[in-house]
Amino acid sequence: MLYLQLILNKQIICTMSTNENKQPVRLIQLNQYIRPKLDENKSKNWVLNGKNNSFYQYVIDRYNGSPTNSAIINSYIDLMLGNGLSAKNKMNPNWIKLKTILSNSDLRRLISDFIIFNECSFQVVKSKNGKDLAGIYHLPIEKVAPSLVNEDNEIETYWFCKDWSKSNTNTPIDFPAFGFDMNEKEHVYKLKPYKAGKEYFADPDYLAGLPYCEMEEEIANYYISHIKNGLSFGYVINIPDGNLLSEEEKDQIERQIKQN
Repeated sequence: MLYLQLILNKQIICTMSTNENKQPVRLIQLNQYIRPKLDENKSKNWVLNGKNNSFYQYVIDRYNGSPTNSAIINSYIDLMLGNGLSAKNKMNPNWIKLKTILSNSDLRRLISDFIIFNECSFQVVKSKNGKDLAGIYHLPIEKVAPSLVNEDNEIETYWFCKDWSKSNTNTPIDFPAFGFDMNEKEHVYKLKPYKAGKEYFADPDYLAGLPYCEMEEEIANYYISHIKNGLSFGYVINIPDGNLLSEEEKDQIERQIKQN
């Protein structure tokens, strides 16, 4: 009889009982999710959130693939957006100006990114006279990468690329960060909360739950595959006193089972 026990440190201990009460133990270490490391490119002066900015896509996949995660995130987006921006004095010139430079659709996209990634970015465009703002536009955060910090630990520029996995053909474009090189008409501003040790990127508040989102996807995929295969179950093969066999005999039996 085979016993499986799930341990908190993500290990499975397998024991097999025999008539001789021998119980050899085999330890199986399960894979654990590890957040990708930052990809700092000093020659090109940018920092990516994982290779090819891949961590963003991983989070997006968990949003699209996990119905529970998606429902929670969508609820938070609706709660934060509410009825949109408002003001007590709607005749205030600054308020009227804000409504003309930031659309409701861009506002919703910014909030969506912030809830999903705990950060968002937008492009600030100046008017022709260089004094007023002409527009504030949402920039997909997964397409934006910061430059390496300067001596004062400040990010002076941000890079925009349509597809970081094909940056050789989609040449990244750098824009000054808002507050730097104010002679330029287009700037990028990135909004993220302060977190100790997080210099370039913020982590989603539900970072620890991402493996469970992926697990939900895999469970769904398993059952879909099971249904498409005609609801056929797998098999449990019991070999009496199998523990008395040598390792070579066990390997031979396993090969024969797989061949058949």
